[in-house]
Amino acid sequence: MFARGATGECAPHFVGTARIVDLLAIAKRADPRAPLVIRGEPGVGKDTLARRIHDASAWGSQPFIKVNCTTQPADRYETELFGHEKGSLAPVSRRRPGSFEFANHGTLYLDEIGALPRVLVPKLVEVLRTGEVSRMGDPRSIGVDVRLIASTVYGAASRDDALWSGLHGLDAIELWIPPLRERPDEIPVLASFLLEQLNRQYRRNAQLCPDVLAAFQANPWPGNIRELAAAVHRLVIGGATASVH
Repeated sequence: MFARGATGECAPHFVGTARIVDLLAIAKRADPRAPLVIRGEPGVGKDTLARRIHDASAWGSQPFIKVNCTTQPADRYETELFGHEKGSLAPVSRRRPGSFEFANHGTLYLDEIGALPRVLVPKLVEVLRTGEVSRMGDPRSIGVDVRLIASTVYGAASRDDALWSGLHGLDAIELWIPPLRERPDEIPVLASFLLEQLNRQYRRNAQLCPDVLAAFQANPWPGNIRELAAAVHRLVIGGATASVH
């Protein structure tokens, strides 16, 4: 069943806060092939957490394949995930492996899995259950060893929904990343990390003064870490920090 874990946050390549370390620990303790579902508002760092989980796993050196489920044309989801045989998808004539095959021995990350067409849910769940995938136009099965990580902005999973019911049946683990406004104590650490990255990038020596940090902590940040990163970037470029050399 779904087990709601501890909360956490992340920024690009950042795993320094206690909460993100907790989330990584939960993922590490889980069944190494159990699906993981990461929930949270836009900008909280779901993509980065997914990548960090993969990198910290035993198969971190293996493929990490991301599929954005909100950008696929309606008639391309099946071939994107499962592939197709030559001549099975007009006007495309060549054979194409799907994302499950590309992610073999690694991680398949479905960004915004809630947007996946429900007609594909049974096949997705069956592939995860059996470890076998069939390309469109080919009745033969291909063995795949893939861990699924998915993200969504949607609320708590409903067992009445075919997708979430199927994932429940596979002992999926749910990780919740709260919005940044609920974690003001983490903002100085995150801002300092982002500043350090930008200083290296632009060869600057900018610093965040106490007044700026206090303003950051008081900001509700509706765009979460993505918005915070943009704000720090503007300060570094504009020089609106305690000191810029």
